[in-house]
Amino acid sequence: MLLFAFRRLLLSIPLLLGITFVSYLVIGLAPGGPLDFLTPEDPNASVEVKQRLTKEFGLDQPVYVQYWRWLTRVVRLDFGRTFLPDGKPVLTKIGERLPITLLLNVVEMLVILGLAVPIGVLSATRQYWLYDKVTTIFVFVGFATPDF
Repeated sequence: MLLFAFRRLLLSIPLLLGITFVSYLVIGLAPGGPLDFLTPEDPNASVEVKQRLTKEFGLDQPVYVQYWRWLTRVVRLDFGRTFLPDGKPVLTKIGERLPITLLLNVVEMLVILGLAVPIGVLSATRQYWLYDKVTTIFVFVGFATPDF
C-alpha cells in the first residue's frame, strides 16, 4: 500500500508540471500582455520604457526559459510583488486574506454537512417516496447550478 502511494506521488509530479506548463502557455496566448497592464495610465508609453520592462521581466526570453524562472520562484514561495502602488509581496497579501477565506470555507462546510447528512438519511430511509424524489430533483438542480 505504501509503495502504491509512493508511486502515485511520483507520478503526480510530471502531471503537475504539465498542468502548470500548459496553463502558463494559455495565459501567454491571451490577448494583451503584462506591459499593457503595467502601463494602463499611459498607453502611449515610450518604446524605450517598454523595451526596458521587457528585458527587466525577461519577456524577451523563450517561453520555456520564462516558465523555468517562474517555476523556480514558485518553488521558493517567491510570488513577486503586487502591481499596486504599495508594492507589497504577493505572499503578504495572500496571508492578509487567508484567515477570512478559511473561516468562510469552514462555515460553508458546516452548513453543507448540517443540511446534507439529515437530508441524505431521510432520503435513504424513505426510498421511492415523494420526499426522496423531491430531494433527488433538488440535488440534480444543485449539481447543475454554477458555483457562483
